[in-house]
Amino acid sequence: MSFAQLDAAASAVAAELAGCARVAVLAEPRIETCVAVVGALLAGVPAIPVNPRSGPSELAHVVSDAQPDAIAVAVGTAVPEAFGAQRRISVDLDATTPAGRQRAVPQ
Repeated sequence: MSFAQLDAAASAVAAELAGCARVAVLAEPRIETCVAVVGALLAGVPAIPVNPRSGPSELAHVVSDAQPDAIAVAVGTAVPEAFGAQRRISVDLDATTPAGRQRAVPQ
């Protein structure tokens, strides 16, 4: 992934996070996890890493404790049931920089 691709995908995540106080990130060993965390950083929103191997009671505890407004996952990834009420942010590696948003660095 080039820096420009990372910037565009993370900027798209950041735009989706507008108005969120915090976001859970399904912490799978994938590039989408990195993009979600960078997007949260760009948006100034705390990212809560969530172990995808956690059981239902542990995930329910994370939701109860952290109270995320959304969960970020790779496109096509199922959201754990404990996060049913939270908004889903699909991390798209092919996203483009949202209109009207400045690039993080000059080209």
